[in-house]
Amino acid sequence: MTKHIAVLLFLVGCAPQLDYFGNPIELQEDVISLTKMRKDESEKDKFYLTFIEIYGANSTQVSKKKRTLDRYLGLIMKYYGYTEKEILE
Repeated sequence: MTKHIAVLLFLVGCAPQLDYFGNPIELQEDVISLTKMRKDESEKDKFYLTFIEIYGANSTQVSKKKRTLDRYLGLIMKYYGYTEKEILE
């Protein structure tokens, strides 16, 4: 019984991480990845996005991060029909 649990935990731990849209996360390539998105209950048209990102990104990776972030936001805006965005830090 414990042998089966250990094998199951190992297999679950080795499973590839997925982003919010079900795409595999490759932080060496993507630099940043969307992991959670939730709608604000009190304000219409406001979402909270949670990203993971590699630590200590160089200048090339920072520009790639901006492109990836814009790609995620564009996809979300297109899906929900929005034409404007405002990023709060």
